[in-house]
Amino acid sequence: MLAALLRLLVAPFLGHLWDIKTMQETVYYTLKGENVYTLVYTLSRRVSESTGQPLFYEGYAYLPHLALILTPFYIVYIALGGDPQPIRASGVIATGLVYEPQLYMSKDVFLFMTLIKMPMIVADSLIVYILGKRDLRVAVVYALSPYAILITGAWGMFESLIALSLLLSMMLIERGRYVLSGIAYGFSLIKLYPILALPVFILNLRGKGFGALASFTIGLIISQIPTLLFLLLDPQSFVNTVLLFHILRQPSGLTPLRMLNLAENLTLTSIVSLLHTAISIAAYTTIIVHISKGGVSLVRGVTLAILYFLAFSKVVHEQYYLSVYPLLLQLRMREARLIETLFLAYTLINVGLFLTSPTLLFLIDYRLLQIHTSIVYGDLGYISVNVVGPLVTSPISIITFLVIVKTMLNIAATAQQR
Repeated sequence: MLAALLRLLVAPFLGHLWDIKTMQETVYYTLKGENVYTLVYTLSRRVSESTGQPLFYEGYAYLPHLALILTPFYIVYIALGGDPQPIRASGVIATGLVYEPQLYMSKDVFLFMTLIKMPMIVADSLIVYILGKRDLRVAVVYALSPYAILITGAWGMFESLIALSLLLSMMLIERGRYVLSGIAYGFSLIKLYPILALPVFILNLRGKGFGALASFTIGLIISQIPTLLFLLLDPQSFVNTVLLFHILRQPSGLTPLRMLNLAENLTLTSIVSLLHTAISIAAYTTIIVHISKGGVSLVRGVTLAILYFLAFSKVVHEQYYLSVYPLLLQLRMREARLIETLFLAYTLINVGLFLTSPTLLFLIDYRLLQIHTSIVYGDLGYISVNVVGPLVTSPISIITFLVIVKTMLNIAATAQQR
């Protein structure tokens, strides 16, 4: 209850306007029976045609499960008389995003943000309940975590759904409910990076017999029926939006690789990228081989797989850490909270002001948005990316990488000792 209350206190008033609007458009068009992947792909083509560059519209780029989870809450919102599109914008296409300086928000935006965040808030509350059954101290730390409150309650991102899915999948394996475990794991793939944990699940289930692995696989296939349906409906749009968008993204977020965006020497950039790819493959292979030798519990293996992603991915956004935070808290609380502090600091520096924009814009007649778009796209934006970024966020990225790698080594060493 405490976890839910803390998140509900900020849910109506804070939010990432771009992501909240993306969720709004997703459920709005889904309820109208339209294919959201086709819509996003169409906008991506418009971006490319307008700029002459192979750029993507940053819209809904996840598996369809999230849209299916959010839609019932949107239906409740509509039933309560809410404006179907409480956030509306118009403008011209500029760079990789659609530049939308003209913003309209109805008073219903506060109700919308509360209801659209409810699945994530419920997921956080269930995580606290599950953790509390194992270690009350861990549950309290997660319930009161400013980072978890910020990502779930304020931002409205859905990493808590991924974390809950992983927790449930592992719990169901412990209880021998392998089909349900496969279904739960399938829901963690809303964002694709938990696919890195699949070999860990397979190695764990292999020791439980063919039947366990087969049942888990059946559950996983069942969970992906919505994915297969959307893939069949419009393969080109789905592949472009869900796969190519992520594969071809430029380095960004809490990763040292973001400094490559500042490099003007193409040869140097290519060499560093190839070196990073080789090291990443070697690191992941080492993790899987280490787990395959036995002695590594499922929770440790899954934690290692997700931490590997956070360390070596070229895109590490602020919210990603929340998916593994409940797992790491159970294993190494000190390191978990240190990494939380780093992600929290980066989040506040990067988007802290922007998260207040729904309330501030509503109160001050949208003047803040004009300031924000100047920061993102104008001269201030150039200074922010090329001066503030390297001086402030790059050191945080390097420190975070080192702390995550050290934590991974500690987890692996502990597993060996046991």
